Amino acid sequence: MISAERIPITVLCGFLGSGKTTLLRRWRSDETLRDAAFIIHDLSEFGVDAELLSDDHSKPEPGRLVGRMAALHGIHASERLHASVGRTLREIATLDPAPTQVLCESTGAARPWPLIAALTQDDRFLLRHFIVTVDALNLHRDFADGRVLTSEANAPTDPAVQQAAEVLAEQLMFASVVILTKIDTVPRSVVDAQVRLLKTLQPQATVGLSAHAGLRLPQLDPTPAPELADLKRRANETGLPLNRTTAEAVEAVVLRDPRPFHPQRLHDICQRHLPTGLYRTKGFLWLASRPADVLLWQQSGSQIMLELTGFWYAEAVHNHAGKLLPGEVERLKSRLEATHPIFGDRHCELTLIGLPDACTAFADALRSALCTPAEVAAWQTGEAFADPWPQRLRALR
Repeated sequence: MISAERIPITVLCGFLGSGKTTLLRRWRSDETLRDAAFIIHDLSEFGVDAELLSDDHSKPEPGRLVGRMAALHGIHASERLHASVGRTLREIATLDPAPTQVLCESTGAARPWPLIAALTQDDRFLLRHFIVTVDALNLHRDFADGRVLTSEANAPTDPAVQQAAEVLAEQLMFASVVILTKIDTVPRSVVDAQVRLLKTLQPQATVGLSAHAGLRLPQLDPTPAPELADLKRRANETGLPLNRTTAEAVEAVVLRDPRPFHPQRLHDICQRHLPTGLYRTKGFLWLASRPADVLLWQQSGSQIMLELTGFWYAEAVHNHAGKLLPGEVERLKSRLEATHPIFGDRHCELTLIGLPDACTAFADALRSALCTPAEVAAWQTGEAFADPWPQRLRALR
């Protein structure tokens, strides 16, 4: 029985790129979650997931509850996790109207027990679900449909895949719900085999299936809440420490630059230089061939997705379509006054998450895909750039 006086917390965990943010964006639009509060636990420095989930895509403030969204990224996701979560829970408890529940999206590199301990430190809250998302395509391609995790198949020889298997296995150990995502990317027979393996790994967990974020949170209501004492026992039996909040040897590298990417070179680099140790890349960028588009970049393993999130002020201010009023144009000009003299507010800002050598190597490769001074000059004169990226992009809503 769940006390109506305590605020339930649902945690959405799962390895990097397994579809957590996609699910949460879907759930965010559910009317039943209108008064919910959100905690976004993100290893990156600038909290792109919190920005995507905010009502106006405003820049999140690290370690702060803004409205009903708390962005715990950078140092707040690691060294200060327990203290930052504690402060956030105290702030959430004072919201009016009181939140119906708290949804916490965790970095895919999180170690589950320190996160659970941080989220259950305040008696005004209770852990309702600990959900682990598992990418069906990655489980099929890298982990023999889960048989690597049960030791029925040989352990991976690639250190990066081995590290990912260890992180995923630890997260599954604490799952009360497992959501198998992207099931449309593999045959149904493969999905059935994966479900059987997941039930072997975590027999007490509910296993849900999701394609295109098609599983809704209320569908999990019949699943009982996990027992905190049982989770603590699992942590003690396996010797999991509280002071290591994220997986060992996983780091985040940030690439920031105002210049656009050369679309052809960026495409070539992604075709040839994606290392297995690069688990996740996410952030915003622009292409020299598409100066108006704010593009959300998400890479997970060999999968890359571009989404159109809006338009740069530097392009909108020209009002080519004639849809802006004079006052709106003036406001855009005012916002652009302190920005780059050539590029305006356009910029590239990406976080690379993975093993150190892989992140460093790919960051160097990405920098070589940024436009040179000669290419910037060509862009300024309106020269066309070869662009092999899909011309039709999905727009964020």
